[in-house]
Amino acid sequence: MLERPASSGPRVEPGSHRRSGTLIGTLPVAAVTAAVWAAGVGLVVVGAVVTLVWAVSARGDDGISTPVGAAGVVWLAAHHAPVETATAMVTLLPILLLAVVLLLLVRAGRWAARITLTTTLPDVVLLVVAGVAAYSAVAVLVAELATIGGAQVPPLSALFWAALVSAVGLGVGVVRESGLTDGARYRIPVQARAAGPVALAVAGVLAVAVGVLAIVAVAMHWSTVTGMSHQLAPSAGDAIGLVLVQLMYLPNLLVWVLSYLAGPGFAVGGGASVDPFSATGALLPGVPVLGAIPLDAPAPAPFLLLVPVLAGVVGTVVLRRRREWSVRDESIIVLTAAALVGIGAAVLCLLAGGSLGDVRLADLGPTAWTTALAVTALAAAGGLLTAFGAHLRPLVWAPDDL
Repeated sequence: MLERPASSGPRVEPGSHRRSGTLIGTLPVAAVTAAVWAAGVGLVVVGAVVTLVWAVSARGDDGISTPVGAAGVVWLAAHHAPVETATAMVTLLPILLLAVVLLLLVRAGRWAARITLTTTLPDVVLLVVAGVAAYSAVAVLVAELATIGGAQVPPLSALFWAALVSAVGLGVGVVRESGLTDGARYRIPVQARAAGPVALAVAGVLAVAVGVLAIVAVAMHWSTVTGMSHQLAPSAGDAIGLVLVQLMYLPNLLVWVLSYLAGPGFAVGGGASVDPFSATGALLPGVPVLGAIPLDAPAPAPFLLLVPVLAGVVGTVVLRRRREWSVRDESIIVLTAAALVGIGAAVLCLLAGGSLGDVRLADLGPTAWTTALAVTALAAAGGLLTAFGAHLRPLVWAPDDL
């Protein structure tokens, strides 16, 4: 009896519980459950932030319907659905809330794939399609009910943007958990695989430089920033609300700094722009953090263009530490990595800009294609110079082994 293996019941094949309906029942049920969970948690998170801002502000006596309606509008805006007001369309929307929504959707997609043991492409498609349909239906319902001060998101716009964002989020989560891409990286050319760590190194250097530059700019214009804050938010409660709103837009502003660092700069409304070579030339919007923008182009500002070049140098050093490559392969890898970083910068610029109203606030933020080209060119220049220099050095200088 000791030698006989213990009985653990009949063996269950992967996916058999899903077919028999003993746990979840069907793939669509799991998909709808995941989508409703992601939408519900997203609404709760956004609602908590909106309610906090409303409670500490001077408008805390408007009634509970105010933060409820605002939470729905802000949740839809988190999907980058434009908000329609009586006078204009607001398209400058916070990237931070979009990141929260995407993280919830990815987590929901992974749960749905795990609970249903999804491993095949048809099941992946069914999960994603069903989840997107359920999520979009929730978004349309919220768009029909939510409004604040005449501002609302049109139902068709809510449907489109919710479907797009949920398809990305749920798709990433389901595909990742299903294991369909486990061996995909080995089918990618070796040069393209090697470009990934290089691109991450370049992006890391740029991220650190952007953060440092933003902190220095705010510190140098601290009196202007605090003065504008006191004018807009005289009470402590209004100040807390103003800080929370600016924190939601912090990633957008960091993307603006990246565009400034790369050279093209960004628009500040009224046809004016800010870059390392010129002044604003116009009255800035009354947002406290924008008080950190210099009224005149600092003399050392053009040297900031060396930062993306340095990022390319760091990326090539990382590449060479991992493995030795030929000049041709190393050039291909460096150019591919620079292009990947440029594409990422373009996507961020598209998300970080937009409109906050009409006339002076109609065009704010960086231009995607110019920023992408500048980042790509400067990072590639630094990387290629380092690569060529490393390969030419033994030919130019060869010490005698005596």
